[in-house]
Amino acid sequence: MAKKATAAKTETKAAATKAETEVKTETKAPAKATKTATKTTRAAKAKEAAVTVEIQFGGKNTVVDTVVEAVKAAYKADGNTDAIESIKIYVQPENGVAYYVVNDKEEGKSVEL
Repeated sequence: MAKKATAAKTETKAAATKAETEVKTETKAPAKATKTATKTTRAAKAKEAAVTVEIQFGGKNTVVDTVVEAVKAAYKADGNTDAIESIKIYVQPENGVAYYVVNDKEEGKSVEL
């Protein structure tokens, strides 16, 4: 009987050790996810540098953000109601004009700089 009791204790200890190992393994996985989430949150909170692009030609200065806003306004002024998904702008400073394509559809449109 002593052998049976010892064997039962050994099996119980082995089962407990296995259960602890499984619990430890399960605990480690979320901890790694938390560390990754923390790093992502820190990166998202990192302050981005303010960028301003200015085109200078022939004594004129034009800020690129102003050109983008003018293109968006011109697109809507033409009666377009589709959401703007992409804008391509081709600036010709020597002519004082920026040509644009919205959503790869609207071509040949322009705004003055």
